[in-house]
Amino acid sequence: MKITARKLSGEICHVQIEEHHFKTIRLEKGDLLDLPWIAPGLIDIQVNGFGGIDFNRPIESDDAWRHAAQQLYAHGCTGFLATLITNTEEGYRPLLRDLTGRITLDPRNCLGFHMEGPWLNPDPGYRGAHRADWMRKPSLGQLDEWWGIAGSLLKLITLAPEVDPFQAMQVIRAGVEKKIQFFLGHTAAMGDAINMAMAAGAVGWTHLGNAVPATVPKFENVILHALAQPKLLASLIPDGRHLPPHAFRVLARSLARSHIPRLLLTTDAMAGAAAGKTGTFTLGDVQAEVGADGTARLPVAGAPGTGRLAGSTLTPFEGVFRAEQMAGLFLEDAWTAFSTRPASLLGLNHGIAEGNLADFCLISPEKTPYLLATYHRGKCVYEAP
Repeated sequence: MKITARKLSGEICHVQIEEHHFKTIRLEKGDLLDLPWIAPGLIDIQVNGFGGIDFNRPIESDDAWRHAAQQLYAHGCTGFLATLITNTEEGYRPLLRDLTGRITLDPRNCLGFHMEGPWLNPDPGYRGAHRADWMRKPSLGQLDEWWGIAGSLLKLITLAPEVDPFQAMQVIRAGVEKKIQFFLGHTAAMGDAINMAMAAGAVGWTHLGNAVPATVPKFENVILHALAQPKLLASLIPDGRHLPPHAFRVLARSLARSHIPRLLLTTDAMAGAAAGKTGTFTLGDVQAEVGADGTARLPVAGAPGTGRLAGSTLTPFEGVFRAEQMAGLFLEDAWTAFSTRPASLLGLNHGIAEGNLADFCLISPEKTPYLLATYHRGKCVYEAP
């Protein structure tokens, strides 16, 4: 198969695909503005659910699993981490077993798991939509149990190291030996706590700016301490709600333009994303209300629209363009933060390069772009109607 398109950097790109991979790529300069754009498939490291399907509850059928994966393809996503939020030990086991079985038999675009909990800070300012009564201290025993079920599908763990610094360092070191990545998140960690976690092997921060108390000291706060770490990656949610546009702009520019670019983009999507309707959706054991503006919140009796944010309904393709617009980034930089950089975090050779798997998007050249097609391993898995 041969495709001619334009890279986001502007060059005309002649691509030949054979046996699921990019065999040859030839670049040339030119001004054929009617050509579609070609860009690496989007990689989302935090997806709690999608297309009406909640990954934090038992998935009812193979069709439901395929539907969620297909909806992610339809929004440019060729790789995602199914994210399990805080749960009990008894609650995690069947979820991990079920999803591990599905990924093993029919992986589609699922790359593995992101465990966001239960090793988080239960303080009301940091816990977000997670249940504080289910949070626990980091445990080597629980890590071993997860590994026994999911094995190398266990890709990323978010934790709060201050909950038990000694145990947290043990868990991080043990996980890193298994090639698991560790992010800090839902945490009050600053200064030495961050340094210790990074020395043990932690490499990033989950949805920086969220799960933070509304009022914090002017200088001694987790946001500034995270930004001050020159090698710490950080994910941001570009939905305009988790971070207001001015805050997103400051954080995204700081991370994207540091000496070592550190910006990652993620949706933190829940079941209401790409579901095509408003109303009530589950996020594990809780009910979240998706309003007319698309915001997912925990319900508050007598005060609709005021509860804690409970994931987002953002889709990956929409997210990359929102990030570009809110932060004033070059599209290529925003796309990198949602594709090749998270892929590198997961140890994947991803991008429009010879020898790589042919996972990519074709994008319309119009002023308001839309997704023309998504290709996974050289096969068209979504085409715009």
